[in-house]
This record gives sequence, C-alpha cells and structure tokens, in this order.
Amino acid sequence: MAGTIQTGTPTPPRRVSPLVWTMIFVVPAVLLAGWFGLRSWVERSARSRIYATFQPSQAADLIDSWSPWLGSPNSLKWLQAEAYRKARDRGRVERITDALAANGVDATFASSPLVLLEGSLGGPQRIREKLGPLLQLYKENGSEVLAALVEGYLIQGNSSGAGQTLSLWGELFENDFQLEFWKGVLATRNYNLDQAVPAFRRSIELNPNFPRARQELAEVFIEQAKFEDAKSDYQWLVDRFPSNLEYITGYARCLLNLGYPDEAIEQLRKIPDVSRLPSPELSLVCEANLEAGRAEEASGQAAILLNRWPKALPYIQLQARCKAKMSQQGESEALFSKAAESQTKRPEIDRMLEQLALDGGNQQLRMDLGEMMMTYMDPAAGVGFIQIASRTAPNNLRGHQLLAYYFDREGKTDAAAAHQQAIMRIQMAMEEAAMMQRDQEPPTILTPSGLP
Repeated sequence: MAGTIQTGTPTPPRRVSPLVWTMIFVVPAVLLAGWFGLRSWVERSARSRIYATFQPSQAADLIDSWSPWLGSPNSLKWLQAEAYRKARDRGRVERITDALAANGVDATFASSPLVLLEGSLGGPQRIREKLGPLLQLYKENGSEVLAALVEGYLIQGNSSGAGQTLSLWGELFENDFQLEFWKGVLATRNYNLDQAVPAFRRSIELNPNFPRARQELAEVFIEQAKFEDAKSDYQWLVDRFPSNLEYITGYARCLLNLGYPDEAIEQLRKIPDVSRLPSPELSLVCEANLEAGRAEEASGQAAILLNRWPKALPYIQLQARCKAKMSQQGESEALFSKAAESQTKRPEIDRMLEQLALDGGNQQLRMDLGEMMMTYMDPAAGVGFIQIASRTAPNNLRGHQLLAYYFDREGKTDAAAAHQQAIMRIQMAMEEAAMMQRDQEPPTILTPSGLP
C-alpha cells in the first residue's frame, strides 16, 4: 500500500574477529618488545667493544648506525661519548656531553666522559674533585676513572700522585688487569724494568686480550734487546689488529733487529701514509726503504724527519745516505758536513752522561742533557730524560715547555695541549704569588735627605 513504511529486521553490528583483536594488542607489544630488545643489544654490544674488546671506534660506529632507529636515547649518547673518549676524540666527546647537558641530564653523568678524557691528558685535579661520584657512576667500570687519574698524574710528571692512586686502586678492586698494567707503566717511567715486566705479565694473565699490556711489555723487551720475546707479543697484536700502525712498526722493528729485512718491509708496506708516524717509527720505515733500494721514497721520509728535527744527527746522516744512493753527491756531502757540526756536541753529551752517572739526583743536569739530546742526537731518547726530570718537579716551567715543544713537533696535539695548559697554570700561580708578595711588603717611606 502506498505510503506504508516498510520495516525489516535490523542488521546486527559486525563483530570484530579474535584475530583482529590479537593484531591490535599483540603486534604493538611485539614491536615495543623488539625495540627494547634492540636497544638492549646495542648497549651491551657497545659496552663490550668499549670496555672488553677494546674497539671503541667500532662501538661508536655501531651506536651511530642504530641511533636513528632507537631515537638516540641519552644512555646511548653517553656510551657514544665514552667510545670517543677511548678513541681520544676530544671534539666529539665535548659535543656529545654538551648536548646531554642541554637535554637536562644530570651534570655529573653528562660531563663524565669529558672529565675523564681531560683528566687523562694532564688535568687529574678534575677527576680528583669528583672521584666519589665518578666511581659510583661507573660502578663495575670504576677502573676507567682510576686509570684516567693515574695517566693524568703521569703526564704531569707526578709519580707520587700516580703511586698514591695505585695504592687506593688496590684497596678498591682486586685482581684488576688495568691496575697491574698501570703499575707496569709507572715502573717503566721510573726505569725499573725488572719491576715492570712482571706487572705487565700479570695484567696479561688477568686479561689475555688487553692489547696495551702486550705492547708495553714488548717495548720493555726491546729496551732490554730481547727482540725475539718482543716479536712474539707484537705478532699477537698485528694478527688481531692488522691496521694498527704502532703495532705494524713495532713488529717491523723486531724483524729488522732479528735480521729479517724482507719481512719487515712487507709489514711496513701495509701503512698507507707514513708521514704522520712518530719519528722513531718513520726513521725505521725510511731505513727499511733505503736498504730495499727505494732511495727516492726514503729521501722523502728523511725530509719529513729533518723538517721536525733539523739538527738531529741520525736524521741528517739518513738523508745524506739517501742522497748518496740517488747519486746526488753535492747534496750528500753538504749534509755530511752539517752532520759533522752536530757531531761536535757528542763529547759534551758524553761528559754530561758521565756526570749524571755520578750525580743521579741532579735533575737540572738531566733536563739539560735531555734538551741537548733532543736537539742534536736522538729526540725520543732526549725527551725521556726531560720526562724523568719533570716528574721530580711537576711545576717546573721549563720542563713543560720542552715537552710541549717535543709533542708539537711530533704531531701529538693532545699531549702538547696538556703541557700548554700546565704552563698556563704555572704562570698564573707565579703571577699570583708575586702579587701576594707585593701586597705583604711594607710601604717605603721617603724622608728628606739628611734627616733621621
């Protein structure tokens, strides 16, 4: 019938299937769990590479790769700063710690990687001022705090401060491989090699994978002319860290001293750019190339050495030999004449060595000898004398000036900057002391001439 409204059975609401409800609740939970699991894995892996396998650069790369997916949480940023601290990249450490502070992170937590880095480079007072909070923050990795403190004292030449820290360290942490390592370093700095060897061996026994202990032990063996023993440790290092320049050159030095020049040259060919090597290692590369008949290549390396140390006798002679091999007799003879001028300093150096043997506590003589050797004979050996003299007088301005000069010439900018900072602190202290002395002096009263 027209106008009649037709009504039917109402359509029941559609029911959501159990599978859909499962997808709604379970999938986000799975994704969230996966996110937390990934973040946990990245943090564990980064910590392992920083503190256990000693691969800080790989740790920094790992965090950098995953941070965009994890939202760059503060804990990962802090670990990245720690990785760059271990890699000695001060610029990146400072940028990350500044960003953490800007995000409202606790000041001690945010700044700790930078405090440890600057402390290890010669500013241990920053660590000492916050030692308790830092040890609490690093917890099971508290050795990192004490290691940075000891290293800072050693750079300052403060053996007493380093020794006191090692004593405290022994009370806080037992059977610590880093403690034994730094005991060995302190003994080496004091030229007590018989005490250094067992300390380094103990460190390796506690942690066979710690590369620095093996390297330092190998260097002690080289100092003792035990090249076969040194070769074993350097071979272990090269096998595990094939791109490390220091390990390659150390291994090559052992091979050369053992009479295997071809094998040494094969190792040195792994170095893509030798121009930034420390002078002893660069001279080794130069010597190997010269013996292999690559005189032109060796001459370029000798030129770098002479640019750093223009009066050093071994480097002048090395370039003179290169020029002679290249049939440049005029230049070779001129260099040998220049070498003769440096050679005239040898009797005075020998006299100072004899005097020092009789008067071992004369640190001024030791520093004078070090400066002369650094300039005219062997820069690396000369700076060793200066460092020993500086340890007995950590506020000696001249010692820091000579060390800053040496590290600057060698391209070790961090070490040079640490000594420059020490120079500024000493100069400021001297100015303050002079001002206080002037303030304490009674005023001069002028009276007319002839009156009492």
